[in-house]
Amino acid sequence: MSAHKGNKYNEIWDLESTKQFFKDVVEYIETEKKCRSISEAVVELGQYEELVSYLINKFPKEDFKSIKRAKDIVKNRLVKQGLDGDANSTMAIFILKNNHNMTDRQQTDITTNGKDVNTSPIIKFVDSEEDGD
Repeated sequence: MSAHKGNKYNEIWDLESTKQFFKDVVEYIETEKKCRSISEAVVELGQYEELVSYLINKFPKEDFKSIKRAKDIVKNRLVKQGLDGDANSTMAIFILKNNHNMTDRQQTDITTNGKDVNTSPIIKFVDSEEDGD
């Protein structure tokens, strides 16, 4: 016999257990200084990688500050370790761009309104007699 619609008897993740799990993730990241991703912390805590997304989507009205903190810690750690040479800088850049919405600096030309810049050199001819020759 199947369960009735809306059955939540087997549901293990309520709001309180979710908040506690997210606190555990932050604690793991703070303790393990080589941890460079939330996914790594989640897996090391014995859960599956997609659990964080599942829980955030399950409680859409919640503002999980602990996960935001975990993301900030990991982002800052990647920047620092990438600059110090403690992490592969190419991988650090890749992760920062893909997981933390960081980008290379972009320059925008605001002086020409999209028109080509006149790159013709300005040549000034000077009469050699004026120079005292």
